[in-house]
Amino acid sequence: MKFQLMKQAVIGPAVPAVVFENLYSARENDLKVILYVLQKGEVDVKDISDKLQISKTAINSSLLFWTDKGLILCEEDFSEKPKKKKLLSSREILNIARTNPEVEILVNQLQQIYGHAINETGTNKYLNLLLQDNIPMEVILVLAMHLAPIQKGPAYTARVIQNLYEKDGITTADKAEEYIRTLEKREKLYQKVCEIFTLDTAKLTNSEKTMISAWDERLGMSAEMIQAAFTTAGVNASIRYCNGILKSWAQKKYRTPADIQEEFAQVTTTGRNIDRDDDLILKGMTIVPVFYKGE
Repeated sequence: MKFQLMKQAVIGPAVPAVVFENLYSARENDLKVILYVLQKGEVDVKDISDKLQISKTAINSSLLFWTDKGLILCEEDFSEKPKKKKLLSSREILNIARTNPEVEILVNQLQQIYGHAINETGTNKYLNLLLQDNIPMEVILVLAMHLAPIQKGPAYTARVIQNLYEKDGITTADKAEEYIRTLEKREKLYQKVCEIFTLDTAKLTNSEKTMISAWDERLGMSAEMIQAAFTTAGVNASIRYCNGILKSWAQKKYRTPADIQEEFAQVTTTGRNIDRDDDLILKGMTIVPVFYKGE
């Protein structure tokens, strides 16, 4: 999908009024993307992703938001829209199943996963994954088994699986299982962090989840180090504030609370006076790291 900046979008120190009009409805990423695009004067999804550390999928979503507001032009708006895939009737599905063993297996397994027969729309969505998108059946079933209980329904879950296959590189059963293990590990970490910070897991924002995931996956910080960061932050304790502390510790190669104590002991014996904020937070490290699924 390609985008370009509309001429009526003012480039320079002045920000278009429409940006201010949508401050409350726009998400954090939406505002970051449009301000960066206005500064650059062009739309380059790869450049935006590299500079702002936002996934391409999220950037496209933000660009579509501003397309709707008249600041961005989506070039595909002028191209012929793809035809909708034909929905198969129950009779057609049964006929295909008689000649294609994979279809019969897929339908039967999905019914077991959901605990009931799936309607024609949901069944069609899954069959399209197998017959038209050529997604291996084992990938579909591994992902469906994990996602079905937590998604909005068969049709929506099928779309999620399609995105994971096409955009996130989940193309084999092994990658699907690795992806699920990553999700389960993240969920446990979110719960542990919320226990430390006395927060409600359900109220964590996507930005906070991204930071928490990065503590383990990018910075290599254990739950003990997260607890230490929370304690060190004191009254300032928040996910974002502790993110700065943990980044600082990662750069100093601290891996255990003992490493922090050792540094503190050295400062005490040498008499070196270090400002608290300068010691804990890396200046200029405000970009939220992103862990892309399937890496």
